[in-house]
Amino acid sequence: MDATESHPDPNRWWKHRRRGYYTGKWWAILQTPGWVALELHRPGSVAALAVVVGWSYGISATLILSYFGNNIAEAWAGKVKK
Repeated sequence: MDATESHPDPNRWWKHRRRGYYTGKWWAILQTPGWVALELHRPGSVAALAVVVGWSYGISATLILSYFGNNIAEAWAGKVKK
């Protein structure tokens, strides 16, 4: 049984994967000037929010890496099935 028979649309999650990738990428890019502006406005505030800043970048990195990880896993699975 191939993927087209076992699933109505095997590519249906690609839209969500790409959306997650772009969200993570743009959030990482856009939050940086925000943290800089906050630090310039209130010195020491970003240091006080260090855990929040770390988690925020970590979530972005997770979204980005999961996109590439899914691509790699599917490419590898396709080669194994052949």
